[in-house]
Amino acid sequence: MRIQPGCINLFFGLFLWLCLGAGCATGDDSSSSSKDSKEQKDEKPEKQATTIEFRSETPSIGMGTGRIKVFRAHPVTLNVEKNAFVDGGFVEQARLIDGLAGPMIYIKFTTQGALRLQMATVTRPGRRIAIYARWTEGRWLGAPLITKPLEDGEILFTPDATRDEAERIVRGLNNVAIKLENQKKPDKKAEQAAKKRQEKAKSASKVARENDKTSTPDEEMFLK
Repeated sequence: MRIQPGCINLFFGLFLWLCLGAGCATGDDSSSSSKDSKEQKDEKPEKQATTIEFRSETPSIGMGTGRIKVFRAHPVTLNVEKNAFVDGGFVEQARLIDGLAGPMIYIKFTTQGALRLQMATVTRPGRRIAIYARWTEGRWLGAPLITKPLEDGEILFTPDATRDEAERIVRGLNNVAIKLENQKKPDKKAEQAAKKRQEKAKSASKVARENDKTSTPDEEMFLK
């Protein structure tokens, strides 16, 4: 997707959609907040939305910066830029990947998003990328260290979230990517056909294993 002035109406519409889908709320009304949370949990998966922002760590506090805490179990305080260098408007695809330490979130950016990610990581080696997301709630998900320039437009990190939360975050990111036309809408017929092929292959594999168990080995194959 290319971000141009002519896309203002699209983004305004997306903003309203996100507010309804991701649960934008103000005020301290706990009953209203509880009601919103229930509605968000009950909404259809294809209507769920997630916003995400990537901000650079800064060595000190100054104009245009702020202090945050990341990782709830073992909090780490960071100084970060208030403006994100790339956000969910540039996400092309998100996936959940099983890692050794738990679920990981993989994000692939559009061409423009990849360029922004590359520029940010080339100029800030040794610093962290603070990642903030909002789905049914808002939270700093992580702060991976920049060990090398990320030039392929991809980032992989372990979020401070449960598996269910991570699945919800990824689903919401993909829904937004489809809404922004960064990602093609999935072909349901093709998905169903692929699922049927997988089931047939699984069934055939099971039959083959059962035949192997019942077959009699040829004695001439073995040394006497």
